[in-house]
Amino acid sequence: MPGASRPAIASDAPRLDLKAMRIYHVTHIDNLPPILDAGALLADAAGAVPVVDLAAPHAREYRRTATIADTDAVVADYVPFLLTTDAHVWEAVRTATPDPRLHDDAVKRAPSDFVIFVSSLASAQAGDPETPGTIVVSEADAAVAGATVATEWSDVQRLLQRLYREDDGSGLDGAELLVRECLPLDSVALIAVANDPVRDRVRAALAGAGVRARVAVYPPWFQPTADAAAE
Repeated sequence: MPGASRPAIASDAPRLDLKAMRIYHVTHIDNLPPILDAGALLADAAGAVPVVDLAAPHAREYRRTATIADTDAVVADYVPFLLTTDAHVWEAVRTATPDPRLHDDAVKRAPSDFVIFVSSLASAQAGDPETPGTIVVSEADAAVAGATVATEWSDVQRLLQRLYREDDGSGLDGAELLVRECLPLDSVALIAVANDPVRDRVRAALAGAGVRARVAVYPPWFQPTADAAAE
């Protein structure tokens, strides 16, 4: 909870450059058409209609009722973002590892069938960051009871710094950043894909929808980490 006691951090500990911080939204390539039609990444409660649902049915239903402390919102009122491409939930997809948050079908699909929308913290908070709950950060799945959650912008910044300083940045692996209602596609810096054929398919979809966005091939983001591959 905001204001909860936190472990002391050395004054010379590395700091996260919040202005340059990237955030990541993973979705299946078949979900591109409704996203492009909306012109934005939409929250579940704001009308998102995924063709391929990554969320397990029970997890999605729970997020529709799980409240965000100190706000009038539930988790489903927000678009979820990862804080690193090594996030635990995305690693589960990349390694085909069952995860209670993920639909069984999503885990069975090839990682190369997914795309990653990349934006920045600066773009996400450009709307109205001073209103509590516009951006929320949770140290774990935001729907999990007991997770530290920050809703005030100053607390959001402090929590991000703490997570970054924990275990050489691995504190970010389990965290979640939430953006209220939607993130316009104008705020997307690039769409990352696994290979050239997927890049061509995404570019064609963008052109057909009249959307201009950079598409980049970056295979490492779609492959298991070295630690996972060694297990």
